[in-house]
Amino acid sequence: MDEKIDRISALPETILNSILSRLPKKDAIKTSVLSKTWREILSTFPILCICDREFIGRFSKRMADQQIKAFLDHGKERLLKFSDQSLEIKEFKLKLSLTCFDLQRMYPDVDSWLKLASGCGLQTLKLSLPTLKKGDQYLCCYVLHPYVIEARSLKKLVLTGRIKFDQEFLNPSIKFSSLRVLSLCRVLFDNEGAIVDFISHCPSIEHVTLKWCYVYNSSSAGDKPISYLKSLSMQGLQKLKGVDIQGVQKVHIDAPNVEKIYYAADSYEPSKINFDNCGNLRALTLMNIKIDLVFSDMWFLNLFSKFPFLESLELVECFMFERINISSAQLKTLVLSNCSTMEKIEIDTPNLVSFRYYFAGDELPSITFLQCSSQLEVNVQLNVIHPCLYRLGEFVEQFKPQEFLTSLSLSIRSCGPRDENFYYYQFRIYGGDPYKVSPTFPLPIIKHLVIRSVQEDKSKYSLLVNRLFHSWWPETISLSLNPSHCSKEFIEDVKVTSSVKNDVNVVDVVHLRSLLGGLS
Repeated sequence: MDEKIDRISALPETILNSILSRLPKKDAIKTSVLSKTWREILSTFPILCICDREFIGRFSKRMADQQIKAFLDHGKERLLKFSDQSLEIKEFKLKLSLTCFDLQRMYPDVDSWLKLASGCGLQTLKLSLPTLKKGDQYLCCYVLHPYVIEARSLKKLVLTGRIKFDQEFLNPSIKFSSLRVLSLCRVLFDNEGAIVDFISHCPSIEHVTLKWCYVYNSSSAGDKPISYLKSLSMQGLQKLKGVDIQGVQKVHIDAPNVEKIYYAADSYEPSKINFDNCGNLRALTLMNIKIDLVFSDMWFLNLFSKFPFLESLELVECFMFERINISSAQLKTLVLSNCSTMEKIEIDTPNLVSFRYYFAGDELPSITFLQCSSQLEVNVQLNVIHPCLYRLGEFVEQFKPQEFLTSLSLSIRSCGPRDENFYYYQFRIYGGDPYKVSPTFPLPIIKHLVIRSVQEDKSKYSLLVNRLFHSWWPETISLSLNPSHCSKEFIEDVKVTSSVKNDVNVVDVVHLRSLLGGLS
C-alpha cells in the first residue's frame, strides 16, 4: 500500500500563509506539530502577535527581572527573524498589561520592536497598554515617536491605553501618506489641537475612531492632571468616509464624502455636534445627546431632506422631543433605544425594512406607522415594571399589519413602593386584578417571544402569561428565568413550531414540560 503523501505541506509558502490567516489563533498554533514545514511557516507568519500575558502565563503582574528579560529577548528574537530575512510583517499586535513600574522599564525595547516591524513593510499596527487613569502621572505613558512608526506602508494604526503622542507628530514634514484607518482609545495628547494636526498629516485617511481620549490640562499645577478631549474639528478630508467619536463635548465634521457617523457624548457634560456639510451621509448614530437642546425641532424635521441618502438612523439614550415625525423615502433601518422622553412617534417610511425599539421605563409611547414596506420587521425589547404590563397588548397592537412584529423581548423588573401603589390603583379601577380582564383588541402574531428575566412572585406572573400571551402563538419561545415562574397551562396551550438547538434558552415543549412537571 502506498504511503499517504502530504501534498498540503508542499504548497507554496504564500498559500500556506493564506491558510493560516483564515484559522483561529489557537488552531493556527496547533499546525506547528504537523511538520517542520508548518513550524517554519508559523514562525514567519506575517501576522505577528506578542502579548506579555500569554508569555508569562498566570504569574502576578509584577514580573521578576528574569521573567522580564526572557520576555524581551523573546520579542526581539521574533522580530529580528523577520528583519534579518527581509520578511514582510503585514500586521503587528503588541499587548502589554503589566504595572506602570514594569512597563516603564520595557519602553526602550518597545521602541526597538516597532522600528524593526516598521522596516518590514508593516501595514497594520495594534498597540495596547493598560488604560490611563486620571490620577496617573504622565511619566507612566509610553511616548510614541513618529520615527518609530514612520512607515510608508502603514495603512492602519490602532492605539489603546496609556500612549502619548510626541510633539514631533506636529512637524509638517511628518507624513503618513498611506494611513487609511486610525483608531485611538484613551490615548493622551499634549493639547486639544494635536490630534487635528496629526490627522491633517494623513491625506488618505478614510476612517477615524476617537474614544475617550485625554489631553493635558496645562493650567493646573502639579503633575499636569489630565481631562477628556473637549473639542474636535475635522475639515478638508476628501477621502474620509467613517467617523466614530466618543466622549468629546464639541465636534465639527466638514467632509463631503463621509458616509457614516457615530457620536456618543458624555452624558454628564453638555455636548454639540455639527455635520451639516456631510451631504453624502448614509448612516447616523447618536448616543447620550440632548437632542431637544442641541438641535431645534426644525432640524429634526428637515433631517432627511438635508441628508437625502440617509438609510440608517440610530438614536440611543437621547433626550428627544415629546413628539417626533420620521418621514423618509430612503430610510431602511431605524433604531430607537431608551429615548424615554418620547410620547408619540409617527413613522412614514415606505422602504423601511428594520425597526428595533428598546425601552426601559414606565410609560409606553404611542407608535404609528403611516407608511411601511411589506418586508418590514419590527423587534421590540422592553424592560418594564410588572404593573405596566397590563397595557402591553394595547402597545403591541399598534404594530400593523400583524406580521411586522418579528420578536418581542421582555425583562420584568420588581416593583418599588410607588409602583405597588400604581398597581393597586389599577386593581380598584378594574374591580379585581387587571390581568383577569379579557382583552377587547385583536392580538398580533409574534414570531419570537423572549422573556429575559422576571423579578416578581409566581402568582402575578402566571396571570400575566395566561391573559396576555395566550393568543399570540409564537413560533419560538426563549425563556431566561426560573421555570417555576411560568404556568404549566401556558406551556401546554402554546404551540412551538421551531426551536434553535444551539441556544440553551430556546426550549421545545417536551423539555419545558419536564422542567415544569412539578407544577400543579
